[in-house]
Amino acid sequence: MADGGRGHVITPREVIARSVRHEPEFAPGKGWSYSNTNYLLAGLVIEAVTHRSAPAEIHRGILATPGLKDTSFPVTDPEVHGSHLHGYDLEGRDMTRFSPSYHWTAGAVISTVDDLARFERALFAGKLLRSDQRRELTTPVEFPDAPAYGLGVQRMEVPCATGEGKQAAPLTAWETDGAGPGYTSVSLTTADGRRQLVLAATVYDLAAELRGEVPVPRSKGLLKAQTAALCD
Repeated sequence: MADGGRGHVITPREVIARSVRHEPEFAPGKGWSYSNTNYLLAGLVIEAVTHRSAPAEIHRGILATPGLKDTSFPVTDPEVHGSHLHGYDLEGRDMTRFSPSYHWTAGAVISTVDDLARFERALFAGKLLRSDQRRELTTPVEFPDAPAYGLGVQRMEVPCATGEGKQAAPLTAWETDGAGPGYTSVSLTTADGRRQLVLAATVYDLAAELRGEVPVPRSKGLLKAQTAALCD
């Protein structure tokens, strides 16, 4: 952390204030770009509407619903408690200890692959959202040369092959992913909900990402895992 080490706590309003100093990347309606800041604004909206803390509301309304017993929302604690994997940057430095405060409602969550899979099943099966909300979630915005992105989920076309080695029609799946210093995860669920793939990795270099470089080791492993888990 630039402002006092890995345990430094920064408030959501501080992050938002820094973000709005920058010029917009494009005019409204002319494109889309993922931004953690939008999720921090959503967290402040939750607090304004409910008059309770956003972490408390997320625990009550989301984490408790599908029974995510191994998932926590530490907010400011830089330590990962209990049995856990360590995360590293591309140079092999241990990045496990860092303040999750800058992520807040954009993803200051510690979980397991089992809990993440359980959450995704509940999300796409309609156990967390009403049918109209689920339709809105999975109705992506589409621009040329950009992924089809919904409200926090991305529509993917997974390439599949037939038994004779020929290319079959792509399989539609919904993807969510996330990353922080030392860790990254990706989850894919087929549109019919029949198949699922959840992966977690322990190398992610946030400093490299900020420099515009690839923050993870280059590998074709994800594509192989996708086709093995999701294709017939």
